[in-house]
Amino acid sequence: MQQRKADRIRASVLAGMARDRIPGFSFTGFFLDTDWPRIGDGSARVTIPAAPQATDTNGHVELTALLMTLDAALATPVRMFIQPGERIATTHLHAQFTGATLDGDLQIDALFEGATQGDAAGQLLARGSAQAGGVPVCHGSASFMRLPPPPGGRVLAPLPWQDGNRALPALLTAADLDARERAILAACDAALADHAHAPPSFLRRFWGLLPQADGDGAVCRVATGPHMANRVGHVQGGILLGLAAHTAMQAVPRHAILANLSAWFLSPGKGASLECRSTPIHTGRSFAVVKSEIIGSGGVRVMEAVTAHAAPA
Repeated sequence: MQQRKADRIRASVLAGMARDRIPGFSFTGFFLDTDWPRIGDGSARVTIPAAPQATDTNGHVELTALLMTLDAALATPVRMFIQPGERIATTHLHAQFTGATLDGDLQIDALFEGATQGDAAGQLLARGSAQAGGVPVCHGSASFMRLPPPPGGRVLAPLPWQDGNRALPALLTAADLDARERAILAACDAALADHAHAPPSFLRRFWGLLPQADGDGAVCRVATGPHMANRVGHVQGGILLGLAAHTAMQAVPRHAILANLSAWFLSPGKGASLECRSTPIHTGRSFAVVKSEIIGSGGVRVMEAVTAHAAPA
């Protein structure tokens, strides 16, 4: 059973790399089997299955998979109001969790809510709700800024739902891979080897989300790579959210339920490594609040996040 699960995960990584060769979305979403079953006028439905690569050791959708899909889902209706190939960046995201278990396939419905007025940023706004197995698990909102396409970067369009040809590309084998893809597969194999012996989930090991208690809080140092990059080579925004969330949860282990998260994206997640430090700013009998900071290369602040945590009943 364990080997069969590992084989499915490895196959999903190879499939994700094959789809990543086509301009549009990124490997990080493709290997989770992200799909867009409904695209409306300023609205969208985005899904991922509760497949082995996206689930924890209990078979529930992993928190970072939810946050990554939430970020992508909220961005989807926004992309309908920009030019094909134009880039957007998340500036702020808020997620309110219901406390329900992430049990079953994930579905997120998102709506475009217009743009801010009278400010230089001109932020684009969206909101949405997530269900797992048909049960509401999270409500979210986000703001985004337009950015020009990166000079000399990878082609960003069309996205899968913008392309009339949705046929899947042929699967890759290890012999077909370029240097970037070999690095992704090596990270997958290392995570599978570690995961075979102990929790946590494959996904947390694949993306290095393994925080440790540190003084009065927690710290997580992550070696970055193409296995966690978006289309322009920066760490995908939802993975940054997962890094902050898991590190914050480690900082207040007696308050194991993540109630909500607010995060501000300050600069791209780039460089060879990232470090997240989480410090409790309030710890009560039933409720805790944690501030987290992600630092990138050269001490550049990548993200600030504040999370609220509840103690189990």
